Amino acid sequence: MRASISTTRLLALFAHLTFTALAIEKGLVPGGYRAKTNIHTIPAGGSLAHVGKGIHILDASGTVVHVATRTPNSNSVSAIDSSPPHTRSLLSSGWISYVGWLNPAPPHISSFTTTWTVPPVPKTDRGQTVFLFNSLLPSASSSINNRCCRWYGPSDAGGGSFWSVATWYIDNDDNAFFTPPIPTTPGETLDGIITLTSTNGSSLNYNSQFTNIPGTSLKVTSVPKPFSFATEMLEAYNIVDITDYPAGATVFTDINVDLVGGGDAEPKVGAGG
Repeated sequence: MRASISTTRLLALFAHLTFTALAIEKGLVPGGYRAKTNIHTIPAGGSLAHVGKGIHILDASGTVVHVATRTPNSNSVSAIDSSPPHTRSLLSSGWISYVGWLNPAPPHISSFTTTWTVPPVPKTDRGQTVFLFNSLLPSASSSINNRCCRWYGPSDAGGGSFWSVATWYIDNDDNAFFTPPIPTTPGETLDGIITLTSTNGSSLNYNSQFTNIPGTSLKVTSVPKPFSFATEMLEAYNIVDITDYPAGATVFTDINVDLVGGGDAEPKVGAGG
């Protein structure tokens, strides 16, 4: 009987340790919640490079400081729905509203620019998070993207009861990378641009930044697929009431998509909200 009781206790202890080990702490980033261990700050002046099945984080001198490997995302971010409507309930969590254009064929998108103004802070502060950004993705069904992002509220890049900006790179394998966040003030103008800087065979090199805010430039090299889906996006989390959003309208202007060779895209945009 004693042996049986001891065995039962050991099994119970083992089960407790197993469930503890399986509990993965999540952090909030644009695109949803991901494992905190896979959310990475890029050093000031640093860059990213796709190498084999990993992504190398390099400092300003080009030295590799970390290698992010592929980790299947057990809490996979849902791809945005490219079919109408492009707006969800304002009290939802995740993507709320977007406009997007998919480049149907080569030539590749060479640049994607957007200008907008930092809105007022929300009337209510409940620990909500609001993301506003322009981004490029390989397709509507992918979560890998380059983003020039502004947000209000907490995130795993920092933040609080104010608006911040950073450039983000997010892959399909639960990794998220961001430049050091920079606080902004309501009324400040932001110019976000994502640029295809060069190609090398089938791989591509990109740079993303807020051109009028130093410290937001992010170079990503050896990207395996071209970014063909341009979006303007609103995401929100922990929203309780409409007053958790900034008052008034946040207008995205001077939106421009250029193609390699100097051509201008003539998108038929599906819009929402």
